Amino acid sequence: MQDHRIARERPPGATNLASLSEARYFTSDLKMLPGVHLPLRSMLVTSGSDTLLVSPVGTGDELSAVGAREVTLVAPSLLHSKHIGTARAALTTTSLWGPRGFAEKHPELGPVNTFDVDPWPHAATLPYVVIGGVPLRNEVVFFHRATRTIYTADLVFNIRESAGLLSPLAFRVMGIHQRFAIARMWKLWIKDHAAFKRSIEAVLAWDFDRIAMAHGEILEMNARDRLIGALRERDLL
Repeated sequence: MQDHRIARERPPGATNLASLSEARYFTSDLKMLPGVHLPLRSMLVTSGSDTLLVSPVGTGDELSAVGAREVTLVAPSLLHSKHIGTARAALTTTSLWGPRGFAEKHPELGPVNTFDVDPWPHAATLPYVVIGGVPLRNEVVFFHRATRTIYTADLVFNIRESAGLLSPLAFRVMGIHQRFAIARMWKLWIKDHAAFKRSIEAVLAWDFDRIAMAHGEILEMNARDRLIGALRERDLL
């Protein structure tokens, strides 16, 4: 793992905590199936005294970056939980957040605050939208205001180089091989298209120009237009 640090220059005289916010990214390898590997990316956000770790990847670099600071752990979907337990055991954790159904799915992790149920105290730094109508995943998309970046777990992929003998075949079946795209399975996962569309419209209302996805390379420019194109390719917009 890599550590990608992004921090935009603060305008003169700016005092808003969101403008002081920094995002760092850490990567590791996820063995999804025998011969199928996915790159995995976390996002570490610091703003004032707040430290938030979204979708931990479990590397030493990631743990060292948090260090002795108190951290809020975030599971961005029902399926992104592999390294939450490790992070909770190794770090000084103030709280754990996840989507609806996460606490019931992972009682071993202890108390969990739930998005869209409990008040989110980090809205100034990292607002979120829960992707509606997809109860199998309940994915939460975040907007890092200071760097105009959205972070998504599985809504989009951008895997340019794949590890694992069977990865290219699996990614072709998913429709994501060496390209920025939404996996074909999303059309099957969506159970309420109206709710899905409302949440996507909320994401598109953010002023973002980058996408940091859990699986694949960060999209550095034209992110909003590229996301709209990927949604239209799957007839989801």
